[in-house]
Amino acid sequence: MPKASIIIPCYNAEKYLADTLASAQNQTERDIEIVCVDNNSTDSTRDILDKAAQKDSRIRILEETVPGEGPARQAGFAAATGEWLYFLDADDLMEPQLLERAMAMGESKNADLIIFRTYTLNDVTGEVIPISYSYLRDWLPGNMDVFDPHEWPKHILNSFQNWVHNKLFRASFVHEHGLSFQPLHRTADLLFTCRALTETHCIALLDEFLHKYRINNASSTMATSDSYPLDFYEALIALRNTLKEQGTWDLYHDSYISWAAISVIANLETARSVDGFTAIADRMKQGGLEALDLAKTDISSLESPWHQQRIQDILHLPLTDLIFVHYADLKIRRNGCEDHASRVRMENADLHTEVKQLKDRITGLEHEVELRDKAIEGFEHSISFKISRCITTPVRGLRDRMQKRP
Repeated sequence: MPKASIIIPCYNAEKYLADTLASAQNQTERDIEIVCVDNNSTDSTRDILDKAAQKDSRIRILEETVPGEGPARQAGFAAATGEWLYFLDADDLMEPQLLERAMAMGESKNADLIIFRTYTLNDVTGEVIPISYSYLRDWLPGNMDVFDPHEWPKHILNSFQNWVHNKLFRASFVHEHGLSFQPLHRTADLLFTCRALTETHCIALLDEFLHKYRINNASSTMATSDSYPLDFYEALIALRNTLKEQGTWDLYHDSYISWAAISVIANLETARSVDGFTAIADRMKQGGLEALDLAKTDISSLESPWHQQRIQDILHLPLTDLIFVHYADLKIRRNGCEDHASRVRMENADLHTEVKQLKDRITGLEHEVELRDKAIEGFEHSISFKISRCITTPVRGLRDRMQKRP
């Protein structure tokens, strides 16, 4: 049994797969298996996997014909044999010490779930930026790196995202609780992750950046959100039902409705077409918000007054007005981003000017030093010459007198 299993669902991932596999193969923890699930790829994904498996016996290749990230992850998870489970998207990257550091934390703290920090990797610019909102822990005591969510329930669902890629799972815990991925194309990890967050009694926090999450990838599930606009809603309903069945609905209620509100608003904002936006808005108006307990319940516990207002807008505004409100809000934020970008450009221009001035100053100082060195050298030569003349004058005088003798 390997120490850890890395599970990678793959669908038409030829552009990134080699780098993703390399980041898994180059883990400092060597006792691993890499379970790759080809999910109906039509490009060279399978060829890349086959060639990699021929060179590295730790790579296993499976096929899953049911489309979607949920079925693909579930197939890989079902075949995994490691003591720890890590789920990696086929376009993301692991830092070399991810497994070693996270496993060490899990073993030392006897945790079922380890959460760490992650970066975004911009596929267009190559820029790497920390994702602050995936690791929010200011609601916990400052020195607490291990906690039981049953004792700290209020923010557990809306502090670490419902992603799997910034978390490491103990396999025995996952099997004992029967966690599984829903057969969805998008947000298939929400139920799996949120069940882990609410059912474990020991979560360990590792304050290190160990993963890179690729953004601005046109083929990612986020970029194709309009094809399955209500998958997130199905996942939230399944989570609500699970919490009620397990008798923890009241315990996690505030955190649930907060995360549900964030998810609804975020999916409206990221809709890439009017059809996608309309599908979400109509469902929320026609009983969706009520099913998520966001229609009649007190929503004052939501993240901010802004979130509260957006939920009220969805409930009460006609669709055309709602679209306008979201467009206006996005425009305000875009203008804010443009203003910030303008300030950054101006600051960069000032820095370039300052750098040029400093370089000119350095050049001037180097010239001054060169002139001083020459002056000192000339002065030293002059002093040496005078001293030499003084010392040798008696000798030269004696020599001259001796030369004059008959």
